[in-house]
Amino acid sequence: MNKKINRREFLRLASLSAAGTLLAACQANQFQPQTQSQVVKETVIVEKEVVVTAPPPETVEIRLAEGSWVGPEGIAFWTDDIIPRFEGENPGIKVTFESAESPDYEDKLYTQAVAGDAPDVFFIWWSAGLMEEGQLLALDDYFDSAYLEDFYPGNTVGQIYEGRLYGIPKYVSTVAMAYNKDILDEAGVDYPEGTWDWDDYLDAFQRTTNPDNDQWGTYVAHEYLPHWVWMNGGEWMNADLFGTKSLLNEEKALEALKFNYDLIYGPNPVSPQPGSMGDYGWWDIFSSGKVAFMESHSWTVTNYIRQNDFSWDFVDLPVARDGGKAGLTFVNGYSIYAGTQHPEASVKLVEFLASPWAAKQMCLGILGLQPARRSVNEVWDTESMGARAGYDVAAFTRIMDQARLVPIFKDDKQILTEIVNPIWDQIWVTGDMPLEEGVNLIVERIDQHFTG
Repeated sequence: MNKKINRREFLRLASLSAAGTLLAACQANQFQPQTQSQVVKETVIVEKEVVVTAPPPETVEIRLAEGSWVGPEGIAFWTDDIIPRFEGENPGIKVTFESAESPDYEDKLYTQAVAGDAPDVFFIWWSAGLMEEGQLLALDDYFDSAYLEDFYPGNTVGQIYEGRLYGIPKYVSTVAMAYNKDILDEAGVDYPEGTWDWDDYLDAFQRTTNPDNDQWGTYVAHEYLPHWVWMNGGEWMNADLFGTKSLLNEEKALEALKFNYDLIYGPNPVSPQPGSMGDYGWWDIFSSGKVAFMESHSWTVTNYIRQNDFSWDFVDLPVARDGGKAGLTFVNGYSIYAGTQHPEASVKLVEFLASPWAAKQMCLGILGLQPARRSVNEVWDTESMGARAGYDVAAFTRIMDQARLVPIFKDDKQILTEIVNPIWDQIWVTGDMPLEEGVNLIVERIDQHFTG
């Protein structure tokens, strides 16, 4: 019977055979050769080598809710590139993609969570309600403080509730100043520098405004004004997160708001009123070519490259009259549903989606997102679509050390929908309510909400 021998046994037998041959040669002169009948043949029994093959891992199926907001090619980024890469590295996990792009996604996600049917992992730009109601999985046991050091504090603070971590940042959404070089050249205005303060910008706004030609020095995005308050030394509320008292009626805060309010409703307006720029939304009014300066998000870079038919660039935000700096950033990240049946697989997916590799793909690919990780900032500054096109997109990076989380009150959804937004619109959109009157009303009603 033929037996399979392993490499070690083969070498042992070969050495024995060689030794036997040598011994026979040495003894040839002492002994006469044996006849065929005298030769004894020895059969060596060698144990068969057993190869153990591990059974294939049991497949775990999890759901991921994500989006791109740049069309079908953006969805394909997830379904054709990112998810297959993850599944290839984690053969025991199957990921089902669900779109997060519907207008009612936030409400739908909340309803799914309450009903016990939320996706295992999801991207969300604000998760306060879900955190407060215990619908998110705490991640402290999976991601320690050393892991979080690569992310900006302004982005991680919004993922923490009562000392527990409930999300990992996906990308940075912050603000820098965009400017139209063609308008500035025509008006004889120098290009802005990072040292320009409020008065420098006000002078440039006035010199580039021509209402008769529907051309404006700037556009005030009243949706995002907190960094003006902060750079002036004021505060929006009484906490970095989940504030219970508005501080907008204090001197420094009101001064910053009035500076912006007068740009629209002052005696010499340099900004159009909201809603007066036709079909343009506040996020792409700069692409109309009718605005000399406008604060813009980092996610507008790729939009501007596609849309703008004039010469333009980015620069640092204004500094306050005393040199104070401040920036604004927003909550967006990956969270895990508290009711997931597969927490370990879900954590692996979050770790993959928030990895430096994935951050680089989101930066350089069709999404064009500014990385949330400090270690990938250089990719944004030098290799992103905006950087390769010659724009100073590093302005978005430079402000991040001074960037703070957009103010989020306790009971935020109720505070916004029932108190802040209705009054804010009367102040900034319709102009029906004077600034100071509206601010005092907001402060008063928020106090009533929390004190009863």
